[in-house]
Amino acid sequence: MTIASLGMMAMPSCVDKEPGAGNEPGTGMPGEVFDFSTEQVVDLSLDYGFSDYSVNFEVYAENPYNEDGTRKENLRPIYGAFTDGNSKFDGSIKLPAYVSAVYVCSDYVGVPKCMELAVENNSVIYHYEMPVLPGMVATRAAGDESHIDIAANRIVVSEQYNLYGLYDSFSEFDAVTGVKWWAYNSKTDNLYQVVDNEETAGLVQRINASLPKQDNSYLCKDSDITNVKIIETTDGGETVTSAHIDIVYLDATGTYENAMGYYYYPSESNPSAAEIKAMPKFVVYPLTHNGTPDSPVKVRLQYFGDNYDEPGTDDFPAGYTIGWILFPNIYPGDLRPNDTPPSDFAVNAINGQIAKVYGNGEAVYSNKECNNYGHYGCITMTDPDTGRVVIGFEDDAFQEGGGDKSYNDILFYVEADPATAIYDPDRPVIPDPEPVVPEPYQETSTLGFEDIWPDGGDYDLNDVLVEHTRTVYYNADNDITKIEDAFKVTNLKGSADYIDAFGFTVDNAAVGSVEGYAKQEEPGQFIMFENGQAAIGNTYTLNRTFADGALSNTNFDDHFNPFVVSQYVAGAKNRVEIHLPGYAMTGWANATLAEGGHDAYYISEDGKYPFAIKLEGVTNWIPVDEGVRIGSEGNYAGFNGWVADPTTNTDWYLHK
Repeated sequence: MTIASLGMMAMPSCVDKEPGAGNEPGTGMPGEVFDFSTEQVVDLSLDYGFSDYSVNFEVYAENPYNEDGTRKENLRPIYGAFTDGNSKFDGSIKLPAYVSAVYVCSDYVGVPKCMELAVENNSVIYHYEMPVLPGMVATRAAGDESHIDIAANRIVVSEQYNLYGLYDSFSEFDAVTGVKWWAYNSKTDNLYQVVDNEETAGLVQRINASLPKQDNSYLCKDSDITNVKIIETTDGGETVTSAHIDIVYLDATGTYENAMGYYYYPSESNPSAAEIKAMPKFVVYPLTHNGTPDSPVKVRLQYFGDNYDEPGTDDFPAGYTIGWILFPNIYPGDLRPNDTPPSDFAVNAINGQIAKVYGNGEAVYSNKECNNYGHYGCITMTDPDTGRVVIGFEDDAFQEGGGDKSYNDILFYVEADPATAIYDPDRPVIPDPEPVVPEPYQETSTLGFEDIWPDGGDYDLNDVLVEHTRTVYYNADNDITKIEDAFKVTNLKGSADYIDAFGFTVDNAAVGSVEGYAKQEEPGQFIMFENGQAAIGNTYTLNRTFADGALSNTNFDDHFNPFVVSQYVAGAKNRVEIHLPGYAMTGWANATLAEGGHDAYYISEDGKYPFAIKLEGVTNWIPVDEGVRIGSEGNYAGFNGWVADPTTNTDWYLHK
């Protein structure tokens, strides 16, 4: 087809491509010609709301979590990167055209664990906004020491077990994730408040960089260190009579839904395990789950007197110790028929679950002598920059095995006014940061070729079929360090009569140091295998490694340009190459073939079929029946509707 006749078409089109194959320029395919691309390039804009915090995130085309909260096995992210130092990211990513929503996930402390974000107007956007809880004031009045009736600032969770709570309702509920914001007690001058991310940014950065994802049990200490003591005389000689004690929830990574609270006793009393179990417990966070809520929430702890029967006050006297308790796995399944949460998540039902777990002896204490099997329940650290005390729980510590010992199933910190009132020189400080090694991400596709260009063909696109898996490694500076391209030959025996070689080109700047290729013809120009029929079932891999700063992971595009050489002869130039529509030939091709035949742009004369196609996001693709045109009945019939209107049937190649 001539260029003039192409210009007469009224075909819908994707964006005009400029593939830049190796040193060759793009062909500049006319914009009105459909390019048969199954890819969309979207802008990704994230802002997690922190300063002084670089967050590693991953993007998935499907939810990476099972219904029970466990991660799906063998599911790799399709993109990953780090935000800048202010927890922001702006770049572009490639997605299969049929994807209408992505899951942006992170295991970093203090950020949403996994968000489903819509693809709208070629964009995916999440910008954190600090919420204001219903009925809450922005800050608690400084020095407020008002006393409130017991009935007003604690509720009975279980009279039988001496359990109480500081909350009276849930302040916001999300039909998908459940409780989005915790209860606040509207009768107690707003004991709960949302904390601006700016206040916690430096701390969460230090915690995240210092806690490896594996065993953190080396930070476990006995209760005389893990529990918080309000000391009467500080190291500096300051006399303390009382202190305000706040705890700030940072994160939950466990698969359980848990509740968390505190208890207290005179430091000099040295209570036994039986005495601790008999003490009143005060639940602060009645329901936590993986990433819920998605902002830090601060609670002012209450002191109810020596005998736990006085009106609550903000002031904890010196000489008292505060311990911590977790109520693991309180999932109220009867409240979620068919896994659909009700609109009113009843506090009484949650309290019943807390009491049930406690009655079963499954609570996890910071006093390890109270725990089943004597396992440590917590780790503790001091943040030297702020004096805050960080506590992390292992929610499986009540089990015989003791859990995975990550001790990050719930993370919170304690701060005091004055801060020196809870300082303990024997408490471990936040350790030095661990090296950050992010998980690589993977792009997958299937490449199909028709090898009788430019003289037409049967357009079954199965003469050469190759599964392409690209694995991209990067570092905390968003430098790409390595790219692994693996090509598995999946066409069937007898699908082609010719000897067809397969290769690709990339930009010279994206070549790096190369190993594993079959043959490099020119810089950035590779032949991976020389005979598609003889190579069936084999996988060919090429690795490219890069020096720091050589190749950026943000807006990365190496202009990957795959092709086959029909009737291949090693070392011969002036050859027949078949590329994706609109992509340029290499300098080894017979360029005169683009002057006539069916199409200079590897598209059939009538514009309905490509000679090559890249099917984004799919492997194990079932080939079109031999000799049958793609789009025929029983052979991806949705293809034809997609060609007629590329905004529809975008997942046609998933349904033979």
